[in-house]
Amino acid sequence: MTVNKLSKMPTALRLVLVATVAVRCVVAVSAATSDAELFERKIQPIFQQHCFKCHSHSADKINGGLVLDSFAAVLAGGDTGPAIVPGKPGESLLLSAVKHTGELKMPKKGEKLSAAEIATLEEWVKLGAPAPKDSANVSAGPKKRTGKITDEDRKWWAYQPIRNPAVPEVQSAKFKVQNPIDNFILARLQKEGLQPSPEAARATLIRRLYFDVIGLPPTQAEVAAFLSDTSPDAYEKLVDTLLASPRYGEKWARHWLDLVRYAESDGYKADDYRAHSWRYRDYVVAAFNTDKPYDRFVQEQLAGDELFPGQPEALVATSYYRHGIYEYNNRDVRGQWQRIIEDITDTTADVFLGTGLQCARCHDHKFDPILQ
Repeated sequence: MTVNKLSKMPTALRLVLVATVAVRCVVAVSAATSDAELFERKIQPIFQQHCFKCHSHSADKINGGLVLDSFAAVLAGGDTGPAIVPGKPGESLLLSAVKHTGELKMPKKGEKLSAAEIATLEEWVKLGAPAPKDSANVSAGPKKRTGKITDEDRKWWAYQPIRNPAVPEVQSAKFKVQNPIDNFILARLQKEGLQPSPEAARATLIRRLYFDVIGLPPTQAEVAAFLSDTSPDAYEKLVDTLLASPRYGEKWARHWLDLVRYAESDGYKADDYRAHSWRYRDYVVAAFNTDKPYDRFVQEQLAGDELFPGQPEALVATSYYRHGIYEYNNRDVRGQWQRIIEDITDTTADVFLGTGLQCARCHDHKFDPILQ
């Protein structure tokens, strides 16, 4: 989330507006991912959900000698030979099994993977079944923990420093490159053999801009004014106008409120109304509209009463902790308090760290380097 308005940050403004408002309507192509990220985000979840019960080191009995909870084992295959032939989906036994086109049909018990899951596996094999360089040592399934974070854990792809990629060199007679984001879009389109769509009409452009920035459609008068403005910076001026609108904060605050599980009632059966919850809602809206720095925004919510004592706004921000569900007449007081603490921990990790801690509540995390 970005709290500072992007009109003061030209590069970031272009990033957001080209990516979400789309001055040109280009064909959507997913960004390239690393070998590790491709397997861990796309392939591993399919194996985990449908295959690990019978084909992992933790299974009571490994069927057919096929193990799918490590990269090396996936490539090695089972008793009938290699499960996949990298680059050759038609010769890969795993694919014929999940498609139910051969004698072997997986998973068993009549169930079948969804069309999207099968397509994902097929695309992975077609790409050569890429895996991390240290595929022999990196487990795609449950890890045996040693009680401490290891050097291998610290190499986990999600915790590597963010680096600016080199801007690709591109040329096109039909596509006018106006900023570095265009370079990345055009480079990927050309890689896939695709052509960008024509530039959007101005009437379409203003409608997209209004919905993306303030969440409301433009009036007929506003559309007419934009269409009649022939100045070279007409679009940029309209962007600044919308960013200065109170509706900007109201629209974008909703995303943050969803993340922090904002609610105006307690939940559960009683579902009592929370008379003052709106104060936090208005605090978030104002944070967007006043360009509150993100670091201050975080500090106020996590420790505003300690860091900024005597400032009512910071105290309101700490009501972040009170958005969880609550039942005033719950007889299991100790148990409810435990659930409240767990909810705060889980939400704080999800929102501020981008890391799910729920698994480590009961055991060491199965994939991420997080100990119980």
